[in-house]
Amino acid sequence: MELTDFAEIVDNMIVQHDYPGFEVRGLKLGLPESVLKLHAKVFVQALGHESVYVKLAALRWFQERPGVAKSYIKPIIGLLDHADEWVRMEAAKTVERVSSPPEDAAVKIALLLRDPNVEVRKTAAKALGKMCSRTTSKNEAIVKSLHDAASDEDAGVRWKAQKALRQIGEYAS
Repeated sequence: MELTDFAEIVDNMIVQHDYPGFEVRGLKLGLPESVLKLHAKVFVQALGHESVYVKLAALRWFQERPGVAKSYIKPIIGLLDHADEWVRMEAAKTVERVSSPPEDAAVKIALLLRDPNVEVRKTAAKALGKMCSRTTSKNEAIVKSLHDAASDEDAGVRWKAQKALRQIGEYAS
């Protein structure tokens, strides 16, 4: 099975689940067993596919396999800048699950704390709390970004940023 086959399966599943009022990008597809067993390189190729749905399916596949995701972290980090907010969120969640991601990944996720989309900002704050709590050194730019996010206009973002700061021992109310 190749990338084109994978993309066709994803597109067919999306069409089957799409109906008015449902955000199909939020659907975590239950991919067939034959797809789940594909080599990781197919999913890496899927990260560069034109379809947002194919990218999301690949990111979610990597989330379930953080050890494999670590080997392909660069293309995953590259999606933190994607135009689609769902892709940015899922890329941040994927990086968060990888043990010892590169520090530049955390710095890029910290930039998402200023994203126009509230859900992206919440996801970024949560990811940073988990990632930074696993390291011994603290990047001051990330800590400052979290402090700034602790004053965000959205209560959910503030709460997630404050929780992240508590997780890394930097929260003083």
